[in-house]
Amino acid sequence: MAEVICFPMRRRLGKIRRTVEMLSARNGRAADHYWRQTVAGLVAQLCRAGLAEFEVRREVHAFSAAVQKELQRGLRRNDGDAA
Repeated sequence: MAEVICFPMRRRLGKIRRTVEMLSARNGRAADHYWRQTVAGLVAQLCRAGLAEFEVRREVHAFSAAVQKELQRGLRRNDGDAA
């Protein structure tokens, strides 16, 4: 039997980029609060879709990794901007 996830979190580029944009505009507690809200929303959405707990964790982890990768990409892009 195959497992199909219609919209894997790591492929939701719009959501990933929006999250990076929002996190980049915040610092400290505000960034942490936004991240926690984002993750809670993803968990709720995935649970409503009927995913098992381990699948939810895996998808949230994949989303987190994609956000971190995009944040790093942004840092590398901006690294050359300093004069």
